[in-house]
Amino acid sequence: MADTPWDQYGTGNYEKCANCMVHCGYEATAVADTVKHPLKALGVFLRGIDTEKPMAPEISLENQRPAEFVFENLVETMSERLKREKAEAGAESPDRAA
Repeated sequence: MADTPWDQYGTGNYEKCANCMVHCGYEATAVADTVKHPLKALGVFLRGIDTEKPMAPEISLENQRPAEFVFENLVETMSERLKREKAEAGAESPDRAA
């Protein structure tokens, strides 16, 4: 965790983060605000979300870095490794012929 370059992630920084509202801290911020201001949260619960007031400005996505799709390669690499380990384990165990 300490070695992760967190400033390279988040809305506007990384393509996969553009529509995420959980891992970027939005959900945690909402929970913290609810705990800090319970009466405000109660008002939102009772009256609903105010959609008439100006919203926060959108974050620019123009300079975000493109997504890296590494999962498929990881699955393939690990599958090959598992096959190799099973083959090696099968070669080392004695045959049990009845």
